[in-house]
Amino acid sequence: MAPRVAKRTDPFALIAPHYDALMSNVPYDLWVQYVLQLASRAGRPVRPGSSVLDLATGTGSVAFEFAALGCRVTGIDCSEPMLAEARRKAAERDLHIPFLCRDLADFQLPAEFDHAVCLYDSLNYILDLADLERAFASTRAALNSTGVFIFDVNTVQALEAELFTQEHRPGAAVEYRWRSKYNARTRMSRIKMQFRVVATGERISAVHYQRAYTDSQIRAGLSEAGFMAVASYDAYRFAPPTPESDRVFYVASAAD
Repeated sequence: MAPRVAKRTDPFALIAPHYDALMSNVPYDLWVQYVLQLASRAGRPVRPGSSVLDLATGTGSVAFEFAALGCRVTGIDCSEPMLAEARRKAAERDLHIPFLCRDLADFQLPAEFDHAVCLYDSLNYILDLADLERAFASTRAALNSTGVFIFDVNTVQALEAELFTQEHRPGAAVEYRWRSKYNARTRMSRIKMQFRVVATGERISAVHYQRAYTDSQIRAGLSEAGFMAVASYDAYRFAPPTPESDRVFYVASAAD
């Protein structure tokens, strides 16, 4: 079977129906528990009834974790096929979560959210610094006066080390082979991805791009967007990042 190839404009389009199987080993619940701890450290704990904006929500797995905590959740993503999976899952769970098709670099929502989250290096998919800065500004505009934005990014170190070059483990429902190539001048990785859905034999090919941003670029963009305080952490810990950190979490607060 010849592989289907995803367009660069939506590299998730063809894998969307199989995305949850591909990510079946991801501990979304532990991710969210870590986010909860970061929010509490920032003095803005997530409580039942808190309003949460899930940026780059994909198939909604993180959104559903927050909904299970009693939060009022809205998810946005630019991939309609991924959102279709999220809406299907919400209907199966009888959950009324708005899943909206929006560009992270250019969206408008009421300034009513207590928290915004953007996980799993989704912001690295924004390839232009000006667009990243617009994403920060759009997010700040959607938060209330004391809102908090929590997100993670792959670092320059991660992309330099070609951490996207990897393959599936035995027994995977969706087999994959990824090969990345890093451009030091642009700080951008091109990742050629090949998938095979074991149950059907379907083969899918896609090319993903990620760009690494420096800490100074991220902090400058957050400051320009109106965030008043920014903390950063080596991923899944509460220690500051080091030069060896491959993933960093940022906690940006609208108020001091």
